[in-house]
Amino acid sequence: MWIFYALAASLCWGMSYAASGPLLKKGLSPLVFFLGYSIFGFLVALLFMVFTGRLFSLMKGITLSPSDLGWFLFSIGGSALGAYLTYAAMGAKNPTLVSLIEISYPLFVVVFAWVFFHQIELRPITIAGGLLVLAGVIVIILAER
Repeated sequence: MWIFYALAASLCWGMSYAASGPLLKKGLSPLVFFLGYSIFGFLVALLFMVFTGRLFSLMKGITLSPSDLGWFLFSIGGSALGAYLTYAAMGAKNPTLVSLIEISYPLFVVVFAWVFFHQIELRPITIAGGLLVLAGVIVIILAER
């Protein structure tokens, strides 16, 4: 199922980027997009929890240590900042180039997973894929100069 979710997420991001680019170019603020993204996410999650009867049961039995709560807030904050910066970048350039640069984020996932948690799950084939992504990003940056 994970591959379906990942591909569906990619499809959704692609549609979203393509649709938001022209609006950002017309002067719609990245903050408006970020606010809409946040409100929509909140409402969809709330409705899902209400209609599945899990509004109060989702957090029942979950105990987060102060450290886990810190990582949760750090993760949410990083994701929120990343979403805003994506909209800001698309407003400043275009969704195509932004998405091609932003696709380098898995490299940072590898680095931060190692720095924060000392986890490294790389094999030669994933290293080769990461190097290809990095090479692509470098080509795009050099071509834009």
